[in-house]
Amino acid sequence: MRSVAEEKRSCAFCGRELLGRSDKKFCDDACRNNYAYQHNKYDNDVVNKVNKSLLYNRNVLKSITCGGRKIVKKQTLIDNNFNFDVITGIYRTRKQQEYRLLYDYAYKCINDEDVLVLKCC
Repeated sequence: MRSVAEEKRSCAFCGRELLGRSDKKFCDDACRNNYAYQHNKYDNDVVNKVNKSLLYNRNVLKSITCGGRKIVKKQTLIDNNFNFDVITGIYRTRKQQEYRLLYDYAYKCINDEDVLVLKCC
């Protein structure tokens, strides 16, 4: 016969009865991993989507400059589906020039048509 302290506990993922330690929450590692995956899925999907856009933009800059410094037409970036809204940071020089950063690449708009792209590190 079970006492009140020995109430049936169930796995937080699959609902099977838990045996063993009193603080156990999952019946096995598979349930623990599946629970964590489902619990974090939305956050991971958002982060992965942003990272995919950042890496795509970086690869566009890398392919255009071949790792150096180059002035390109803004339309070239647009034609390569470059997203100007996705960056990793902003750097302002002492002369207040603003460079938009994508990991180890940077760019700044020179005028309405031209963009300076360079590898920073």
